Amino acid sequence: NASTSEAVAKRAPSRELVRILTECRDMAITRLTTTFAQILDRVSDTLMERASKTDVRDEQQMFLDARGALKSERPALMAEFERQLRELIDDRVAGRAQRKEDFSKVDATNLTLVETQSMDEAVLAGNITRVVENLCHDELATLNRGVGYLLGTPDLATDANPLGPSTIVGAFSKAVETLKTDRRIKFQIMKDLNRAPLGDINAIYAH
Repeated sequence: NASTSEAVAKRAPSRELVRILTECRDMAITRLTTTFAQILDRVSDTLMERASKTDVRDEQQMFLDARGALKSERPALMAEFERQLRELIDDRVAGRAQRKEDFSKVDATNLTLVETQSMDEAVLAGNITRVVENLCHDELATLNRGVGYLLGTPDLATDANPLGPSTIVGAFSKAVETLKTDRRIKFQIMKDLNRAPLGDINAIYAH
């Protein structure tokens, strides 16, 4: 009816706001792919270092396999990360994002792959998201206000921000899932991402 149409029209961003949102998305994707390439270099170095320090053959092989997967499939991984970022951001801007269980408050320090692998993966992604949120708390507060204005949601929360950490970590996690390697190796890559310095993301939100 007419009243419903008017309400939708009031909520819909203007053409100019949509343009600004699109530009913000594209800029964020460009910077994030560059930043994650650098972060993965550090993860690869860490995996090699850990492989050289352990005397446990299985652990050593897992670290080397994880490093090998990152090296051999880097172009495909980064392309998939970019694709997932664009898709997730667009879905969240359009309100199509699916709500998932929140494991972000669970400590990921001592996760295992025994029987609860899917939950462990979700917990780990939530933990990485929380780390980024804590690192970028002040910058995210400013970003939330700006993106909230563009979306017509003044009180936009960090977890609802299409450009927020949950989108970034979710996109990378989905990209890692596409690697042609064992699930344990993919999980190891995410565990070492969780240990990696992620402060570079702060600079992206700051600008």
